[in-house]
Amino acid sequence: MGQCVSRDEAENGLERGWFPVLQRAFDMQFMKSLASAVKTGFRTIMPTCRQASRVQSDALDQPLSLPKRFGLRLHLLVCQWCRRYGKQIRFLRQAVHEHPDEVNEVTPRTLTPEARERLKRSLRSETE
Repeated sequence: MGQCVSRDEAENGLERGWFPVLQRAFDMQFMKSLASAVKTGFRTIMPTCRQASRVQSDALDQPLSLPKRFGLRLHLLVCQWCRRYGKQIRFLRQAVHEHPDEVNEVTPRTLTPEARERLKRSLRSETE
């Protein structure tokens, strides 16, 4: 036969027992913690764009560890901007190595007299 349930117990869901309520709460907490762990683990495996750019710069100077190399490759599979950045820094590095004499030329630290006069005239015309 049916059980008598007080009005307060019926409103609180006690007529069904605590197990299903606790089970749902546990499942939700478990799912949240699982999602957080997956998200954290994914971040550990696959770097952000900022991290990937730093790792690419580091890779030019020294060999990468296996986890960093794996994470970078995963990131580069999905991010065209970081692939483009990698091509650009490799190009710049190659250009510097091919033309070291041009990079080391000293540029003048002062303006020529003609350039100073042009700058003065330009500033005067803006203030008038």
